[in-house]
Amino acid sequence: AAIDAAVAAAAALTPGDVTTVVLGCTHYELVAERIRAAVQQPGFPPLVLHGSAGAVAAQALRRLGKQPAPDAPATGTLTVLLSGREGALLAPALAYEEGRLLQAVSPAR
Repeated sequence: AAIDAAVAAAAALTPGDVTTVVLGCTHYELVAERIRAAVQQPGFPPLVLHGSAGAVAAQALRRLGKQPAPDAPATGTLTVLLSGREGALLAPALAYEEGRLLQAVSPAR
């Protein structure tokens, strides 16, 4: 409910003729379709959303001196820290496809 309220509040401040939105933080892409639904105006072309997660991931790989390897087997682990303590991946994270994918390939320890 809080996410929907935040998206609705931001959409209410968005000019009605906007056709493109830049999602300024990588986590906004988790709710991109909610943003699209809230901002899209009837009679206008489909809203274009530009995210940054791909660029952030590419920069991380560059800094590590690595190349993308989407077909590589999953070998990493996921450690969830909750106030500095290890814990389980919380249910809200599992509400998103990305959270479920993380859980499937590397169960949190």
